[in-house]
Amino acid sequence: MKNLFFVLAVASTIVSCKKSSPAENTCTVNATSIAGTYTISSIKYKSSSSATEADWFTDLPDCQKDDTYELKADGTVSISEATNDCGLPPMPGSPSDWSLQNDNKVLVMGASLDIVSFNCSKLVVAEKNTMADGDIKTTTYDKK
Repeated sequence: MKNLFFVLAVASTIVSCKKSSPAENTCTVNATSIAGTYTISSIKYKSSSSATEADWFTDLPDCQKDDTYELKADGTVSISEATNDCGLPPMPGSPSDWSLQNDNKVLVMGASLDIVSFNCSKLVVAEKNTMADGDIKTTTYDKK
């Protein structure tokens, strides 16, 4: 009887230690979840849907790669230099505010950016027709 109890105890312990499946992404795109401080980790550009994708992030100066973009809860944007300071004023036309539109599918921040994905730590947006009709620039922002 003691052996049966021991076997059942060990079996129930093994079953209870089973790894659970990864939690579902419960992040909803809204002003509260989007608000935060970001850095750019990727910029990709395609001149047309059939063109080869170019990596524009590698061409950015180091002093721009570490800049932070704070999307504040009041709808304003603050762009700050980080460790590598360019020593220049913000670029003309830099966004000063942000909002969500089209059922939270579009982030308006100086331009209309389609939200490709958002998992509460990484925001991927796409801007169409930036330099020519049919082109697309995809930017990935990492939330700090």
